[in-house]
Amino acid sequence: MTATSATRHGRFARFPSMESLGFSDAPTETTVTYAATGQLAVSVLTTRPTAPSGDMVQDLWDSTELDAPSMLDWKPSSPDRKHLRRRFRRSRIFLVLIIAVALGSGAFWLYQRPGAAAQASVAAVADQATELSAALDGVSAVGAQLTAPDIALNLSSTDLFDVDNAARGLFDASGDLPGSETAARSLAADAASLSFEVSRHLRDGLAYRGALEPLLLAPSLETDPALVDLAGAALEFSEWRAHFDNVRTALPDGVAGTVSLSLEEFSSSLETRQGAYLDALRNLNQQAAETAVQALETDLGSIRELMMASMTDLAGEVDSELDTARDLIGRLLR
Repeated sequence: MTATSATRHGRFARFPSMESLGFSDAPTETTVTYAATGQLAVSVLTTRPTAPSGDMVQDLWDSTELDAPSMLDWKPSSPDRKHLRRRFRRSRIFLVLIIAVALGSGAFWLYQRPGAAAQASVAAVADQATELSAALDGVSAVGAQLTAPDIALNLSSTDLFDVDNAARGLFDASGDLPGSETAARSLAADAASLSFEVSRHLRDGLAYRGALEPLLLAPSLETDPALVDLAGAALEFSEWRAHFDNVRTALPDGVAGTVSLSLEEFSSSLETRQGAYLDALRNLNQQAAETAVQALETDLGSIRELMMASMTDLAGEVDSELDTARDLIGRLLR
């Protein structure tokens, strides 16, 4: 059996670009031979130019070789259900289910994570607030030293360090609170800041009084001209005066302004006081020497009274800050 394409006459179009790629631009005729038994068999395939029809699309279609034999024996058939079932095995279904469960669990964990982190940060703030409240309870004993008749010079500031550590922990923990906990963050920050102020005021006040208390004791100066020589008396007074000025200039700033001002005025008068004392000894005037020493004691006593009044004011300020800090912590722990 032979299949021959129709011959069409017309103008022939050439395609030099196709020829440059190794293709023939002439339409061809294709001949296919089938076996006599009815089964498809491809013999020699020949091509020959055909006359162009003038229609470029038609000429390309007529000159195109179609692989028709592969479709000649095709017949529709029903799908093999067993084969299809084998393609979808249970292991694959289980794998898909496992992946789906894993993805769902991961998504749920990511969804729950911000809430869990928020709860953890709130719990951490509560723990730090409780610790700070306990540390502030120990501050009362330290504050009592500000107004005590006799200050304990070997006073340990361990309680103040505990307050500092607890306040720093609360301030750091408040920074981890979520945006929905703005009020709690503000309360925690204010409580921590006030606790730092309490610790600083107590530390500065105790340091101020502890350094100034011994200095306000009048020096033991000899007033009997017969018992001291003038050079020795001058040296003793000068050493005490130098020590007084060294301690005065080293006192913490901003603790007791009125006391610091009085100390500065007293220091300015020491040169005159020293001259009066030495003149009394030089003139063998014991009464004048006693008057000069008594004036030192009186003025130093007045400065001490002013210092105690300043410490009382500072203690009241510390108590007020303590009450405010405890109130903030109480509101935070509700």
